[in-house]
Amino acid sequence: LWLLAFLGSLALLIHAYANCVGLYFQYPHSTQLEEETEHNKIFPAVTICNLNPVRLSQLSSHDLYWAGEMLGILDSAGRPLVPESPERSRLEALLGTLSTSEEEKSRPFHLEELYERAGHQLELGEMLVRCTFAKGDCNSSDFQTVSGTCWGQGGLGMAPGLAPQ
Repeated sequence: LWLLAFLGSLALLIHAYANCVGLYFQYPHSTQLEEETEHNKIFPAVTICNLNPVRLSQLSSHDLYWAGEMLGILDSAGRPLVPESPERSRLEALLGTLSTSEEEKSRPFHLEELYERAGHQLELGEMLVRCTFAKGDCNSSDFQTVSGTCWGQGGLGMAPGLAPQ
């Protein structure tokens, strides 16, 4: 009696398994799509960050001397940490002019001036290449500085509470 129950259960299991495998190899699919047009769209919360502290193209030899190691561009021996690239060649050229100019080394250094001049800017064409939403253009003035090199959206019909603080 137990053997009959076991064999019957095994037969049902094999039958169910065979049906599942057969259905799998038929590759059935079902897609249901509903489309709605929303006319009063809310600009989504967007934050754009650049993790590079400064633009290498804007650095001077004076900047490298005073802040190169702090920015992670030079090692403690004053050698570039940037891999082989045009930027590395430019840094090496700047370091060459620095080693010959003691006057450059003695000038005072202002970190705030460095970030104003060489820090990333969220200007159209600089970091923000193109911005459109709901068939309208947006630009860098629609964003505001959140922190350092991060900008968050600040307009275009934004829902309350989404603006960066």
